[in-house]
Amino acid sequence: MSKLLLKTPCSTWTFDSLMACVFGIKVSDVKVYFDILKHGPSKINDIAERIRRDRSTVQRAVQNLMNAGLVRRKQVNIKDGGYYYVYEAIPFEETKKIIKKTMEEWCNNMKKWVEELNFEDVVKEYLENDEYG
Repeated sequence: MSKLLLKTPCSTWTFDSLMACVFGIKVSDVKVYFDILKHGPSKINDIAERIRRDRSTVQRAVQNLMNAGLVRRKQVNIKDGGYYYVYEAIPFEETKKIIKKTMEEWCNNMKKWVEELNFEDVVKEYLENDEYG
């Protein structure tokens, strides 16, 4: 089994689907994150060329990654005037720490939720509610 798959009793996760879930991004955005991480600070056009995607698609992905805190934008000033932006990914170890922390929070919240469940409320919800057939 691939090291990038996590099999649980209910489903199988890929690492990109886990990142998408944790950070609220698209699975396709994850490829852009790893491209920037591999190649270092990059311009949108360079990323688009490397991953063979349209510039506007990469721009949207980078915006999603910035909103999620996975990528930072830096302005580079041109000697004769003007500027351009490069995009830099946060280190993978930092990304892993965020994922682990988020998963711990989810697990703790789920444990608390299960602990607080009341039998009568559960029975009422599932046996008396027409939504569940």
